[in-house]
Amino acid sequence: MLARTITAMASLALLAGCALSPQEIAMRPDPAVPAANVGHNAPVRVDVVDERADEAFGTRGGVYKDTALIHPANDVNAAIREIVRNGLQKQGFNAYNPPEGEATRLTISIETLSYVPESGSVVNQVTTRAILQAVAQRPDATHRATFRSKVTHDTPFTPDARRNEAMMNDVLERSLKRLLADPQLLAFLSGTDDPSAPSNTQPDQEEANTQSERQNGNEQPPEVL
Repeated sequence: MLARTITAMASLALLAGCALSPQEIAMRPDPAVPAANVGHNAPVRVDVVDERADEAFGTRGGVYKDTALIHPANDVNAAIREIVRNGLQKQGFNAYNPPEGEATRLTISIETLSYVPESGSVVNQVTTRAILQAVAQRPDATHRATFRSKVTHDTPFTPDARRNEAMMNDVLERSLKRLLADPQLLAFLSGTDDPSAPSNTQPDQEEANTQSERQNGNEQPPEVL
């Protein structure tokens, strides 16, 4: 009788452990942008558009995956806009007070910002992805670039809200860092209609990394695929 009771309690505990609750996480990526004067005070007006079908980043998985969703706790568009404006300002652009009618318009579209756990009731692997499209426009010229990042995390336990927040901010930060360092985009924003600098980003390339997290909390260095 005691053995049956213990078995039943263990089964209930396992089921409860697989029923994950929804989460809200704050998106505050902080890409490192070195101070420079590549912009020469060129005015840039920054806009951000979320092209995703759903504001949720994805599901945490588990037995009730349809309700265990991860949502942003803040305005993601506003956060990205402020980061890009600040990053451009650090590089010598006038991104905070651009004069009307004179500024190059930079529109950043969030194509993908996703959190995908492995299938099954126990989540030991998560893949995060961020795809940003940048379109810079002046009346007589347009420049487009896409910045993709993907990170796969092997986790010993189902990630909590703090870890999920860190993983989502990390992948978005990677794409933002590449956007703010792209030489062709920066050249166009500074006034060059046909930037000839070699670009480190092509639309069909994706930065992919795999990170393994051990039970002791130490992370292995990312492996670039």
